Amino acid sequence: MEPTSDTLVCLLTRDLDPTEQRNALLFCYSASRIDANCIGWLPKEAYDNRHNRGELLTLWRNDDLVGFVLMSRPSPYGELRCLQIWVRRDARMILHGKVLINKLEEIGRERHCSCLRLWCAEDLAANLFWATLRFSRRGWRWGPAKVPRRHNLWWRAINPLGQSPSPDGQLETVSLALPRGYPPHPLELRADQEAGKSN
Repeated sequence: MEPTSDTLVCLLTRDLDPTEQRNALLFCYSASRIDANCIGWLPKEAYDNRHNRGELLTLWRNDDLVGFVLMSRPSPYGELRCLQIWVRRDARMILHGKVLINKLEEIGRERHCSCLRLWCAEDLAANLFWATLRFSRRGWRWGPAKVPRRHNLWWRAINPLGQSPSPDGQLETVSLALPRGYPPHPLELRADQEAGKSN
């Protein structure tokens, strides 16, 4: 990897040369120790497993590693989940986070996902970042720590109208599955009403 002066490059760790892979993994391990209050703590194995599966994305500014995203596999619901995102404290600017999320969105499209999703502790300034990037807050839950904190669920569609691409590249409408006997989901009712207006 030889980016030119003042360029930002996002690369999956498995696509780096072996020396850069090792340095990137050490960088990710250290983030959990440095900033556990913001991103939580994960064991090294979590990063190693994601690295091997192509789910650890790094951001380089020239030859300087400034951040990473730890992502999930695409869920059965067409979601690509951002498990951790971290930018070095001395490199924190909205541009770095935005570049990482734009690349994550591109990866999500390639992997046939319809949205990005993540949880963020309610007391973190990062919530302003997610709102700035047009994510919608969809709810909250208590975190799993001994002293629980509220975590906001942030979500953003990455395909038009929340549709997921089919393997042949054609868009298909996502149907919301509910157990038998439940009333239709409000989004399905609205879609049916919209279809009725156009007929």
